[in-house]
Amino acid sequence: MKSTLAITIPILCLIVYWLMAEYIKNRKKEKLLINLGSNFFINEINRIIEENKYNLLEERRKLKDIDPYGNENLDKWFGNPPLDENLVYKNILEGSNKFKEGIPYFWLKVIIRNFDGVELFFQKWNYYKLKNPLIEDEILGIKRKLNTNDWYLFIASLVEKSCYKLSNEIQVNSNNNHDKGLKFENLCFQKLRSQGWLLKQTPVSGDQGVDIIASIDNLRLCIQCKDHQKAIGNKAVQEVYAGKKYWSGTHAILISRSGFTKSAKKLALSNNVILISEMEIENIKNIIY
Repeated sequence: MKSTLAITIPILCLIVYWLMAEYIKNRKKEKLLINLGSNFFINEINRIIEENKYNLLEERRKLKDIDPYGNENLDKWFGNPPLDENLVYKNILEGSNKFKEGIPYFWLKVIIRNFDGVELFFQKWNYYKLKNPLIEDEILGIKRKLNTNDWYLFIASLVEKSCYKLSNEIQVNSNNNHDKGLKFENLCFQKLRSQGWLLKQTPVSGDQGVDIIASIDNLRLCIQCKDHQKAIGNKAVQEVYAGKKYWSGTHAILISRSGFTKSAKKLALSNNVILISEMEIENIKNIIY
């Protein structure tokens, strides 16, 4: 009896030890799988949104409705896709219109394509959910448990944050370019005034391609000022040419710090638009004649 116990107990201990070691090993594997899947999910989603951010912002603008009082309606943009995983499969197979536009369309046609299917998306989403069980619910104002059906709220939230950030960046750059353009316009204005021209600056909105109108006697110069890094192309030539007609000018003049493209020079020549640099403003009378 004693000899039997002496043999059995060590064997049982080895079995228990082996089972515990296997359990710990499997737990480590599972944890690694969850971490890898979670990281893949969030990195892939962020990459896809970043690559498509300009198209997303443009699509958001197209689908946004604004009522007569300035209130925004984004129902078309956000859509109303099914949230339950089984219903998602069913709607896709049936060709439901739940994924025809907005963020739902982007999810199905772009995100799912990059994930090689809906099944892999939800697999990685569940890994992410396991690693990040709690979220800050900005609507409810509380920290709550993340559930499976939050997948669309999560995607839509990331897309919205990207659109909001990009929109702000564009606005800042636009303001910076506007400020830069105003400084150059004011510089041209001062140089013209020092020569005795009677000057008028057109409104910021509705200038019709003309920044400054300079007059002396029967001369009425319609001037556009461009402070760009690259050579000025055809568009500016067309604008100031049209602006001369609108403001009843005698001459259309385009001033640029960065020169003009060959195409712009050719177009200007055929339309009697005068192209000059900032340094030539002081000689503008001689250039005109």
